[in-house]
Amino acid sequence: MSNKRIGFYVKNSFQVSHLRNLFKSTENAQWIGKRVSSLKRFGISANEPVATSTFFLRKMMEKNFDIIVSHAGPPGGVPLEDTYYVMVQYGYAKEPYNFGEWRKSADLILSYGMYAERKFARFGSSIAIGNPRLDDWSDQGFRTSSKMRVSPLLNASLKTVVYAPTWGDLSSIGDWLERVLDLSVHYNVLIKAHHNSIKHNIISLQHLPPNVHILPEEDLFSLFCVADVLISDISGAIFDALMCELPIVLVAPSDLSKRYGKKLDETSLEIAHRHELGTVVGENSNLNDAVQRALLDGNPATEEWRKKLFRTDGLVSNNFKSALKTLA
Repeated sequence: MSNKRIGFYVKNSFQVSHLRNLFKSTENAQWIGKRVSSLKRFGISANEPVATSTFFLRKMMEKNFDIIVSHAGPPGGVPLEDTYYVMVQYGYAKEPYNFGEWRKSADLILSYGMYAERKFARFGSSIAIGNPRLDDWSDQGFRTSSKMRVSPLLNASLKTVVYAPTWGDLSSIGDWLERVLDLSVHYNVLIKAHHNSIKHNIISLQHLPPNVHILPEEDLFSLFCVADVLISDISGAIFDALMCELPIVLVAPSDLSKRYGKKLDETSLEIAHRHELGTVVGENSNLNDAVQRALLDGNPATEEWRKKLFRTDGLVSNNFKSALKTLA
């Protein structure tokens, strides 16, 4: 694909970190966004190639690129006319949205595994390549550097819990944050909030208990390198932890079923198969007991679930390049 002009269209820092391995493996690729200042804020350095257009982004894509790679839909929400548009899956949570009608605007959808490939196939061509972050998780250098960066924050005598809630009405922050903070008596507690929660200042504690660290800018997979258990709710972090074989404790906001809507319903994996994915904590249950149980029992998700949800053969970046060749 060296003769193809390929751009990576990103709208936040999560998308940059999630797509970076694919970007690095693509010759002459460029990041695409509305403004250079926004791309810099998303973590793109000054020496990385970028293409921007504040008002004519769609027109610029069609003029300057053969293939656009993105998590999001194309500007305007309709297919590009003269440029291939490739969507990359970014998670399994909130199934009605992730496998929604908006995917029809893609020429190709790249999935984590066979489960998602079949779901996406309703809207067009789909190929399973794996989760792009698997290349990081499989890299010993990534794990070592992550531990060196995060470990100095930790009390070495304690196990480490990562709390990664989703955002908005489906977030567990309002009901569970205080109980998560109470765990700091027995554990290191690392709080990795959703990027939208940080954007809107949902978590901004002034006086943290000992052993608690809020790390909004830290990469979730780097935190997994020092974690012993994940606590989450309806977040895609559940499935990232499942892929990395990390024990999971599942909490939820009160009256969860009343919050179902366009993004979530009873068909979503994290609802329909909740007890298969982690240790589920009831509203009136003891969170510390659940964490202890998860540490003792490990992750209940079977290897069959991992194989169904994630392609794991070879480098995902190589699978990505092979998939793009089908567009030619």
